Amino acid sequence: MNPKTFSISRRSFLRGLGATLALPYLEVMGSATAAAAVGAREPRRLACFYIPGAIGRHGWFPKDTGRDYTLAPSHKPLERHRDQFTVLTNLLHITGRISGHVHPYNWLTGHNINLTPGTITNTVSMDQVAAKHLGPTWLPSLALSFADGVGTATLSRNSLGVDIPATANYRAVFERLFPPADKDQLRDAKARVALNRSILDTAVGSVKDFQKQLGNVDRQALDQYLESIRDVEKRLNDSEEILKRGRPKFDEAGVQLVAGGKNRMQEHIELMMDLVVLGFQTDMTRVVTHSLGGEGGPNYEEYKDWANKAGAPIRGAHDVHHKGGQAAADSPDFSVIQSRDEMLCACLARLMDKLKAVQARDGTLLDHTVLLMGGAQISSHSGKSFPTLLAGGRKLGFRHGQHVKFEQEKKPMSNLYLTILQQLGCPVTAFKESTGIISEVLA
Repeated sequence: MNPKTFSISRRSFLRGLGATLALPYLEVMGSATAAAAVGAREPRRLACFYIPGAIGRHGWFPKDTGRDYTLAPSHKPLERHRDQFTVLTNLLHITGRISGHVHPYNWLTGHNINLTPGTITNTVSMDQVAAKHLGPTWLPSLALSFADGVGTATLSRNSLGVDIPATANYRAVFERLFPPADKDQLRDAKARVALNRSILDTAVGSVKDFQKQLGNVDRQALDQYLESIRDVEKRLNDSEEILKRGRPKFDEAGVQLVAGGKNRMQEHIELMMDLVVLGFQTDMTRVVTHSLGGEGGPNYEEYKDWANKAGAPIRGAHDVHHKGGQAAADSPDFSVIQSRDEMLCACLARLMDKLKAVQARDGTLLDHTVLLMGGAQISSHSGKSFPTLLAGGRKLGFRHGQHVKFEQEKKPMSNLYLTILQQLGCPVTAFKESTGIISEVLA
């Protein structure tokens, strides 16, 4: 999708406080963010992309460190953005360490999901902490994936540690991103918001009456519940205001929502990333997670192409992760997984191109967006060093163009999450097992 296919109508309006304010005319919506169009303060944004299974470790980790490091072979597609991303080595979950194919559960939470034998427990994911503080938007956050559903298909967990369902359908993502355009649908949406508000008001009134009968301990627990209710109320207010403004005007025909090929991993990722750009620049959402593939599938067509090119046996995604992640550098199986890694980096580079092409009020959309791409295993079932790329966010205080390597099994991944959250402006002083921020990535 070409960002220059978006157009915003001269008749687009912002409605609020009983006034009607005409937006300044923009020749091309893709050339500027919604905030830049009205001279508003530029929002901060976050997108997290999970690499499934293992990576080709011989091609992923740079041989040297610092600012003059030699770019790793798998990162070659990112060479034109060298000063806009950082390679981080030897980050991991320490007390939250798990093994197997369940790493998508806790990549963004840092929680040991196996603490209670026989069941999976979890805590809030880093993206949802950001979503709580980065509003107001139509969608507080958006969970994307290779398949619809929960479990290992989603990276996002709410404040109770419950899975937030992810979607893999482009049309469903598009429809979720924007308020209804049809007048009847818009009226129904406003009615739903009003009904939800009525139900909420009734519930709050009943709780407050009940609160008077409680002791101090129970009252404190109820206060926590009421705090979550206030969050819901704020989001209802946000939804009402966004419905008043209406759906942003752009050329919807220019948005590709149908895959051209069949079962192609790269095309699926690129189409989803294009929707991320659209969601960010129209300010319909500011937080996105995207699981780029499964630990054991799907078995995209590219796996056959890469195997044929390398002279390797044709394997499914699960076996590619196992064989390639553990293979020697001269093995055909390693070549297959390295080709996968290069493709993922090419997708990230393309996303950065598009974000960089969108002008913000100050700098570009890339300057106001933090991008995290990584995984939880160097080889299948081994989480000793998470493959991690951090990009963007120059106007948020990040400094890139380096390879930072920490002492093995000493630096929690939660430190990076805390750093990201603080630079996004979230009022947090800790996240899961964090011991402090990572100052090496800050200006």
